[in-house]
Amino acid sequence: MFTLFLRALILYVVMIVTMRGLGKRQLGQFQPYEFAMAILLADLISTPMESVSTPLLYGILPVMALFAVHSLITLISLKSDKVRAFVSGKPSVIISRGVINEQELKRLCLSLSDLLEGLRNVGIMDPSEVGTAIVEANGKLSAFPDAAKRAPTTGEMGIDPGYEGLPLPLIMDGRVQANNLKQVGEDEAWLTALLARRGLQTGEVYLACLDTHGSLALQTRAGERMRLNAIDPGKVGW
Repeated sequence: MFTLFLRALILYVVMIVTMRGLGKRQLGQFQPYEFAMAILLADLISTPMESVSTPLLYGILPVMALFAVHSLITLISLKSDKVRAFVSGKPSVIISRGVINEQELKRLCLSLSDLLEGLRNVGIMDPSEVGTAIVEANGKLSAFPDAAKRAPTTGEMGIDPGYEGLPLPLIMDGRVQANNLKQVGEDEAWLTALLARRGLQTGEVYLACLDTHGSLALQTRAGERMRLNAIDPGKVGW
């Protein structure tokens, strides 16, 4: 029993290391050859894991060979556009200048329902608002609104919104995030005093995030939401 556990542990580590070597892609972002490799890896690992009589090397060596092949294909793909197009495919334009390309949809085996669902997934409800839509090589849909129906940007309106960076969570599930507080340049006593102005304690706060405009948006465990002026925006340093 211990031998079986040890074999499973070793093969699991080998699998994790190999998958890490494939890069930080999500499963839905795999290229076709990467997806095929993931299936092969799982099959190769399962055989020595199930059968104690099968040497571990019968699972590890093929995995190493596949990893080497993957690395080689990736390297060649970076150097050659033709090879990259062959192994990964090319993006396909399915909407151009607001017109849906019916032939391209058929070639990709996509229906209008699939297209409408994909547009909804990227936040577009009305297909008439789309100027360009592209099915990327990994199958993901990218859609861009028609210029005439796109909301004007602050730059086009002559408005300077100032710097806007990533909000820092200062409290999560009632626990103070000390490292984030250090980035702000404050301590827990400052945060406690800030919450006390609204009659709150740290443990009563479910989530509190400080944005780069110096505003602290929080939600209590009771579901109440509020926003506090926490720091001078000029002091924002992250």
